Amino acid sequence: MKNLPSFIVAGFTLGLTAACQSNPTPEAATTPDAPAATRPTTPPTTARPAHLPITAVDLKPGVAEQTPREGYLQVVSAKVLQAEPMQLRLPAMWQADPDRADGVKAAPGYRISYEAVLQWIPQGFGRQQVPASLPLYSPNGRDTLASFRVGGLNLNVPGRERYSVTPIAPRKPLTVRGTLYAYLGQNEQKQPALVVYPYRGRAGGFDDSFKKVLLPISQ
Repeated sequence: MKNLPSFIVAGFTLGLTAACQSNPTPEAATTPDAPAATRPTTPPTTARPAHLPITAVDLKPGVAEQTPREGYLQVVSAKVLQAEPMQLRLPAMWQADPDRADGVKAAPGYRISYEAVLQWIPQGFGRQQVPASLPLYSPNGRDTLASFRVGGLNLNVPGRERYSVTPIAPRKPLTVRGTLYAYLGQNEQKQPALVVYPYRGRAGGFDDSFKKVLLPISQ
């Protein structure tokens, strides 16, 4: 597990002590447009992490990672609907050296479905009139690593729609549903925490492996 972040290594170790499953488990893809639950080609283990109660984590900071970096789409609240244990493929920058025989490609984690309240705070309009509404592009529930977007070009490809389009008005809360991926790990105090998949930092084609969002797991 050389070259892996310490909390991912810790989470992987914790996952190995969880109950083992007889069948290979799904993994998350490393690109926003690829299916996030596919059969791993060489799963390092069939172990899954333990059950995660839906009240065990404050998901709000994690959902915020799925909103635009500029901050004009704010997360008012978020709650877990279901947390499904599984093996998740590690982002490219987190993986061990692929030339090593013991290179680790996946770690225990969760696919978390949630319900959140978002609010659009208009920015950059200057003296121009703020639109009465803009389209909110929400990942449509398919197993992807997509994030929320506001306005701009239509992100859907005919026949392969990945987003639901809903009007969002300025400063009026809107309830949405989504999916978040997180790895089992530890914080600096060696307490259990979830490490959110780096949804941001993809513009240049690289995962942001320096800023990681940790969600403490309540005991």
